[in-house]
Amino acid sequence: MPTQDVYNLIAEDLAYWLENTSDQIARAMAPQGVAPFAAILSTGQKLEYYRAQLFNQDGSPNTQGRQSMLNLLGPKGFADVYHAVTRAYPNLLIPTPPGMEAAQPEFAPEAAGAPKV
Repeated sequence: MPTQDVYNLIAEDLAYWLENTSDQIARAMAPQGVAPFAAILSTGQKLEYYRAQLFNQDGSPNTQGRQSMLNLLGPKGFADVYHAVTRAYPNLLIPTPPGMEAAQPEFAPEAAGAPKV
């Protein structure tokens, strides 16, 4: 039975060494917390990049770029980026066609949990 304890100690030491060494290597490759070969960009530069991915120069939708971003970021990430870009560049929002103005929804107090009057 004593040999089993020795094997367990060796296995624990080896597991600790592997975990510790991999952490040290990862920190050495990303000293500022940035992935290796990643560009450090300002928010404005990121918005310009994503604008070019989502919209063509004339402001029309870039369908190929949008599909690429959707595949890369997923639905939630794509929505977050799209909203950030359209907030920064409001002229890119698709205008509502004339005669199709959005109707204001009526407020229904009972829908908000208030008792019916």
